[in-house]
Amino acid sequence: MLRHEKPDRVDIRGALRTTPRRFVTVLLTLILLIPVQNIDAAGQNVSGTTRLSNTLTYVTTAYSVDYLYPSQIETGTNLTIAVTLHVTALTGLVDYIAAYRIIVNVFIGAHHFLNGSLSSGVNSPHLYSGSSWGPNNVTIPLTADNTGLAKGESANATLSVTLQDSLWYGLPRFVTETEPAMQGQAGSVVIQNSVPSSNGSATGQGAGAGQTYLPYALLTSGAALMLLAVFLPRGPRSSQTNLK
Repeated sequence: MLRHEKPDRVDIRGALRTTPRRFVTVLLTLILLIPVQNIDAAGQNVSGTTRLSNTLTYVTTAYSVDYLYPSQIETGTNLTIAVTLHVTALTGLVDYIAAYRIIVNVFIGAHHFLNGSLSSGVNSPHLYSGSSWGPNNVTIPLTADNTGLAKGESANATLSVTLQDSLWYGLPRFVTETEPAMQGQAGSVVIQNSVPSSNGSATGQGAGAGQTYLPYALLTSGAALMLLAVFLPRGPRSSQTNLK
């Protein structure tokens, strides 16, 4: 006998239940990725190395200073510059550096100049050729007064690094002498004195504000889809009827 089979009925409700769950998974993944992207964008830094040297009567010296600081900063906060001193070479009669100081200068336009410094202490080690000191932080407070920036203004400030030190000469001199100061360029930073907007964010930070609200919007959409997936009635299972 021939048997006629009815085609399976399509479970439309089951498909509708599956689709929102897939959307929820995608939305939750996006929400988890957003904070990482914001941290990466907010964590942009300026880094580099400036090289310094002197040629003196009894000695030739060579140094390098690594620096690291944020590329953008607001007034009312501290500009922190991480610096590491490397003694590249000491040739001639000098044995080591007995004392050392690093000065960071910040030039804002033609009329405003800031600086911060860091000096070796009494118990700091002598630095021989190949030695390093750091990283250490130089901190410079930024205010509207010392930067000369009014509300809503910003400026591109340039930085320089100055090294001051004392050299210990061995046989036959046995004397400590101050080495002439050396200065090198160390990049630039954007300093802002932003105007807070009505929602508490600074002017010019519209993109950041949008990124702040985006996770909440995604969370709301995700919650709605999850509720839809939970309360949508389950469709009947597909069945097959055989006709003889």
